Amino acid sequence: MPADDAIGMLDAIEAGLDPVRRVRGFEHGDAAAGIDPIQHYLDAGWHEQRDPSLLFSTRFYMDNNPDVVAAGVNPFFHFIAAGKAEGRHGKHQLGFRWDILAKLKPVAEQIAEMKAHRGQAMISPAEMLASALQTGLAGARKLVVSFSHDAFTKHVGGVQLLLRRELQLFRDRGDAHVHLYPEYPLPFIDASGEAISLGMLVNGKHAGFHRARDIAAALGRARPATLEANFVIHSLLGHNVDQTADLLDRCGLREGLLWLHDYSPIYNNFKLLRNDVAYGGFPREGTIARELCEFARADFCHAREFAKLFDRFRVRLVSPSQAALDVWKDAGVLQAASDHVIEHVKLVPEGASVAPVQAEARPLRIGFLGYPAVHKGWPVFQELVLNFRDDPRYEFHHLGSGRVGGLPLQFHEVSACESRPDAMSEAVAAADLDVVLLWSIWPETFCLTAYEAIAAGAFLVANPDSGNVAAAIAKTGQGLTLPSEAALRTAMAAGDLAAHARTRRTVSRFRMEYGALSLELMD
Repeated sequence: MPADDAIGMLDAIEAGLDPVRRVRGFEHGDAAAGIDPIQHYLDAGWHEQRDPSLLFSTRFYMDNNPDVVAAGVNPFFHFIAAGKAEGRHGKHQLGFRWDILAKLKPVAEQIAEMKAHRGQAMISPAEMLASALQTGLAGARKLVVSFSHDAFTKHVGGVQLLLRRELQLFRDRGDAHVHLYPEYPLPFIDASGEAISLGMLVNGKHAGFHRARDIAAALGRARPATLEANFVIHSLLGHNVDQTADLLDRCGLREGLLWLHDYSPIYNNFKLLRNDVAYGGFPREGTIARELCEFARADFCHAREFAKLFDRFRVRLVSPSQAALDVWKDAGVLQAASDHVIEHVKLVPEGASVAPVQAEARPLRIGFLGYPAVHKGWPVFQELVLNFRDDPRYEFHHLGSGRVGGLPLQFHEVSACESRPDAMSEAVAAADLDVVLLWSIWPETFCLTAYEAIAAGAFLVANPDSGNVAAAIAKTGQGLTLPSEAALRTAMAAGDLAAHARTRRTVSRFRMEYGALSLELMD
């Protein structure tokens, strides 16, 4: 290629990357290695089918434009120089759900791929197990055996944060706390029958990895006959239900709590989404909705597995919201000994807040809170950012973790912890967000970020399928529920969203009052 042509192509591609620039590795990879990412895309990136922009898919363009491939022309350059003007699309127009469906595999394949990347189970010495339990149970008032999907002391998330709070509450009243989680996580229960390697935390301290049967035997030896014990199940994702039930039985535990943080006890998709893309109520046996769902076709059934626990133990269901409990009851799959609603956080009114004087003069600030997960509505927020990036009426912010490069928005790293539980609400207030978009596509069982946004005075926007988010809006009046993504785009284009937010933002502020979680039901 003549030098002038190469320079022209380079200039065209660089111009095409703005304002939505996202050559893979642009921020951390190729650039950090001293490689110019644009030149890399010209030389090799397009052959590797890397995407230079959030608005362009190299694979899609090559698959749908064989003439461009035959000519050997760089696809992104062709799109910028000619394709766009010719009416060719840079990426498909079918939305993010099509991407999910196109990649969806049978559950057995999903699990096999996850397990293929595992190392050998790390079984710790029996002496470590015995010593940790002997020390941890000494002088305890009561014993609590807890279960979740990961090591809550190491990972960040809403459930992990409340588990750290709950641990401290148990410790403050003198209870011993033994927590078990799978060494290797899964978004399903493990029905394979393989012996699960369980990580163990004793009073919050790591105590190695052990088999369920060994933990049961060691607990039986370490636990004094007079020490009362109960269990609390926050999640059994990654666990084997039979091994869990046997552990509880051998330890002499007869009753406990099951938290409804998600819907894994009643359906193989813990978000209760059909094919991971759509919520339409509980998919009942014999319905087309269930028959067409890949998750229902698995050779195991979460509801049948959890029924074993309900048959063998007195299980009390704890839901963090009435909205989630309503979903559970509507499904009618499992019958708990009793059911309770215990909110993680309650919003307490603190008086009226006045909208900033300059609010009308500046762009409407729209934010997304938390990690950019699909089920939390990130693709919908991202589409708004891309579609309205040049609209002077709007300014976009992402507060949380997992920054997505190539978006014209302001990113604020925010992570709440025990010492700063209100970090997110403080960040929302500091950024002076007018609107927080919480377009969850699953029926949220709680959604702490909704409460954090309301506490900071922001105006929520959600959809009817968002569970407790929509319920929080209805209860507080601090937001708007729109029927569809099309309605959301229309409201943005017409300026209706700004009108709603700015006329209804002068309402009561709230403070967040944290509850006692499981301790509200355990003496």
